[in-house]
Amino acid sequence: MKKKIFTLFSIILIGLTQIGCENAKKPLTLATYTYSTNNRIDNLRPVAKDLETLLKRPIHIKSYPDVASFLDGIKSDQVDIGLINTLGYLLLSLDNQNMHPIATLKVREDAVDNYKTVVLSNNDSVTDLNALEVKTNNLSMMFVSEGSTSGNLVPRLLLSSLGIKSPENQFKKVIYGGNHTSTFEKFMEGESDICSIGSNEYFKQIQKDSTFLTSARVLWLSEEIPLGPVLLNNKLSKSDKKEISDLFFNLHETNSNALESLKAGWSEAKQAERFHPIGDRYYNNFRVVNDNSTDLSGILNLFVK
Repeated sequence: MKKKIFTLFSIILIGLTQIGCENAKKPLTLATYTYSTNNRIDNLRPVAKDLETLLKRPIHIKSYPDVASFLDGIKSDQVDIGLINTLGYLLLSLDNQNMHPIATLKVREDAVDNYKTVVLSNNDSVTDLNALEVKTNNLSMMFVSEGSTSGNLVPRLLLSSLGIKSPENQFKKVIYGGNHTSTFEKFMEGESDICSIGSNEYFKQIQKDSTFLTSARVLWLSEEIPLGPVLLNNKLSKSDKKEISDLFFNLHETNSNALESLKAGWSEAKQAERFHPIGDRYYNNFRVVNDNSTDLSGILNLFVK
């Protein structure tokens, strides 16, 4: 009888050991989203290799077609480690049960105009924000895309702070330009009176052609926009969370090439020097723009599918 019990215990122990080994080798998914023509998979390969070495398990890299599908993937529990933009995280935070932010890229203290929104006018009667507020119903407005932080969320927050709570109803027309470059080009071709784009694109364009300084009037330049976070799945073990977090925090010292590769996938990260720890409160300042309160939750809910 004792021998049978011992044999049964041994079988159970071996089975549990095998399950433990299988779980230890279970691949993790490192995911992000595609911007324009760059799926950013190559940008993430070096850090994925470091994660594989550290965690001793395969790391699969996945790029979702856009922010909305990335959020669907997160909510379907398909993502273990995610790199998302600020708007994407704020949308996730409306009903977030799956992942939490651990880090974001820290921009150099002496960085100038790293990641901002610029609102432009090519209408001679709109020379400042006061004129924009008064003439709204006679103007057309172009944002970049629904998933853009600097080209959609931040300008909508600005408009909300001015009392323009519903651009689609208050402007004569609202359209999207696609990406920052195409939005600027369409704006310069007269497809809209007002447009909002990332400051990186604007500064790049006026470097190429200084005449844009007069033909594209700056109505507003935002403060620096907090960069999007690295997210970890809540179901990861404490040890995995710590190891992954430490890898990102120390990447500038342990593998600067991997950090540079990652930064190259995001134009807003060019002046960043390292990852630093954050929590959800890091993004609280989106509730006030231009010294006025904004309807952040209302704006975010416009893009909840």
